[in-house]
Amino acid sequence: LETATPEACCQRELQSREGMIVNKEACLTGIERFQNRQGCYTVILNSFETYVYLAGALAIGVLAIELFAMIFAMCLFRGIQ
Repeated sequence: LETATPEACCQRELQSREGMIVNKEACLTGIERFQNRQGCYTVILNSFETYVYLAGALAIGVLAIELFAMIFAMCLFRGIQ
């Protein structure tokens, strides 16, 4: 029995459903170089890790702006009294 590789596992030039398959025959015969071997969980986790630092930097930036705004508001309040 020969194990058939699903076409969905073949690598595409663009990683989308519309992208052209790099080498369909080699992929379907089982050559791993032309197949996607990572699962969905791993791919999603890797893409999430690339944006985690950006989200952290944005959060620290917003925190700094809020802190300066609070200090400025306190200075204005002290000036009014």
